[in-house]
Amino acid sequence: MDQASELLQRYSHAAGEYPVFARQTHRIMKNGALTNEQININENLMHYVQDTALLISRIDGSLDSEAAPEPYDHVVYLDKSARPVSWLVNLFWDDFAWIRKDGTGTPRPGHSYINIDRSPWFRNVGIEVTDDGRQKDNGELATYTDFVSSLHHLDRIHLAKIRALYIPGGIQDEDAEKIMSTPTVLSGKKVLIVDEVSRTGSTIRIAEKLFQLSFPDAARIDGTSFWNALEPPVRVGSENALTSLPVWYDPNTLTGRGIGGVDTPYYRDRLAYYLDRADRIPSLDLPKMRTQAFSASVFSAPLLNEDGTRLGLRKEKVTRELTTDMLKLHRDYRSGTVFFTPPFDWPEERFESAVRKQGLLLIDRDTKQEEEKAVRGSPLFYPVFIQKLRTMEK
Repeated sequence: MDQASELLQRYSHAAGEYPVFARQTHRIMKNGALTNEQININENLMHYVQDTALLISRIDGSLDSEAAPEPYDHVVYLDKSARPVSWLVNLFWDDFAWIRKDGTGTPRPGHSYINIDRSPWFRNVGIEVTDDGRQKDNGELATYTDFVSSLHHLDRIHLAKIRALYIPGGIQDEDAEKIMSTPTVLSGKKVLIVDEVSRTGSTIRIAEKLFQLSFPDAARIDGTSFWNALEPPVRVGSENALTSLPVWYDPNTLTGRGIGGVDTPYYRDRLAYYLDRADRIPSLDLPKMRTQAFSASVFSAPLLNEDGTRLGLRKEKVTRELTTDMLKLHRDYRSGTVFFTPPFDWPEERFESAVRKQGLLLIDRDTKQEEEKAVRGSPLFYPVFIQKLRTMEK
């Protein structure tokens, strides 16, 4: 068996190895109709690792400057669908985080979750929209510009609900002005907000603006998205739709991401219950409970059983299956059986090093004309090898 065949066998997987990732589809135009098509498992695994590596490079600052990277101090993931992104970042951090000149890796910054969806925030500034937040009541698309132009309608208490979540020790009362003047863990920090996908960019831009208003004392607040659909959007009705979404993205169900949705009564009722029992349970963290009750409109509740009790992950099968696939993906990558397609946004030297490290060939500036012809004809030439791997399956 030649070297190319050996590498193809090493990096090839069967769909059955990854029950969740194997369900990945993308939308294509076929015979004039929009069709969902299954994605080859090898291509899909490479896609998730590549997008994770790119996000880590944004977080650690090496994407902007390899000479003097300035990492973010804190990462905020938007619930619900960006929560699994944090699991991938945590798993792969040591594999892709920038190695500093002293040989140490960039430390992974702290992270948190917040539930900021476009629909309620359009309504908070007086814009009535459809449940998915995409259209106004007159049928026009709801845009970030609409949101900004209506910010004067936003009540300051909405910003206080965001800020309160980052006050060390929690809040003692629900005084919005006091909360807005209290230092937080984000004061003076560089903050990156991460959404799972970006269609129009409205959600992440709204989140950025809300954080800038809620944390004027932060050093810097930026936003980004995790998923690169790889193919141009397709036209669906009056909108451009992404050709693919992360396999866990499903707006029709709460399960699969380890957390529930916004549930203000859950946190309010919990606070009231424990306030009545505070003298009998001195270990209660009432400031934390008060914070969560006050901020419940932006703080996801746990998944609940029908009787209102908390649903453990042992019973939440969909999330458990997803995390099992993620853990296997990381193990397989570490063992050298998942091919890594480095992000094209990486600096050229880093990109080429990652490709050659895996035994493949590239054409560089110093390649002579006769050598270039041989490289292009080799099954180890990077574009040729990748195209073959994308169609293989064990």
